[in-house]
Amino acid sequence: MRETIENNKSKKLLIAGILLLVAVIAVFSGLNRNQDNLQEGQLLIKADDTRLAVLTLAELQQLPAVEKKMAINSSSGRSEHQFTCIELGQVLASVDPGLSSRYTRIITRGIDNYTSGLEMSEVLQPDNVYIAYADAGKPLKSKTGQDGSMRIIIVRDEFGQRFTNFLVSLELE
Repeated sequence: MRETIENNKSKKLLIAGILLLVAVIAVFSGLNRNQDNLQEGQLLIKADDTRLAVLTLAELQQLPAVEKKMAINSSSGRSEHQFTCIELGQVLASVDPGLSSRYTRIITRGIDNYTSGLEMSEVLQPDNVYIAYADAGKPLKSKTGQDGSMRIIIVRDEFGQRFTNFLVSLELE
């Protein structure tokens, strides 16, 4: 009889543990959810939880583009690129010419929730921070393999660790 009571307790503990695990997964799923309804091919620019602009890739491509030849060193080796891109400072100025003077930092976010930080002083340096949308004349691929992604590139960051692939938002701080 004592053995049956202990088996019932074990079963109840197991069920309670499973329910707790399900609850934890639900909470983390909710926290990780894309709250801004971001999608590749669009760039949300926001500050203080206020949407300042949502620019499409087509709208960004209307800004003056440049070609940037870069070699990126990473854990998988060195790769050569010929990016078609727009200076990030120009993108910010197209939304509001005063943004770069009112904020000191930018958090970049990819659709995969990868985030990286940039100081506004880096963005304001000539020929340094760009939003790329093509490499070797071909559109950057999205996380799902479709054409139409964007990427932050930083010319003076030789290892590319702060490059944000699948770029969907810029959060000004």
